[in-house]
Amino acid sequence: MKTNIKDILKGKFLVKEDAYRSWNFIVFLTVLSLISITSSHMMDRKIRKITQISEEIKELKSEYADVHSKCMKMQLASFLRKKLVHVNGLKHLEVPPYELILED
Repeated sequence: MKTNIKDILKGKFLVKEDAYRSWNFIVFLTVLSLISITSSHMMDRKIRKITQISEEIKELKSEYADVHSKCMKMQLASFLRKKLVHVNGLKHLEVPPYELILED
């Protein structure tokens, strides 16, 4: 049962009478290779999706910070005062209003 390199290269081990052992091993290695390739592709796909979602999160955080700063600016009294003057022509009182008390 001496096997040399020449017989292996010719594939004689695949047609001998105990060749089913060789075929079982070859099928086993093929299935393992397919499983490995499939899991690698699935992992790559998940990594791309994670990267895409991370970029989207960064963009949304940036947008949130921008909108939040605009909102905080709109709440300032000076901003409201300018808007009221330009839109309605209202002016800010320099002197606080006083109270009138009427007696019967």
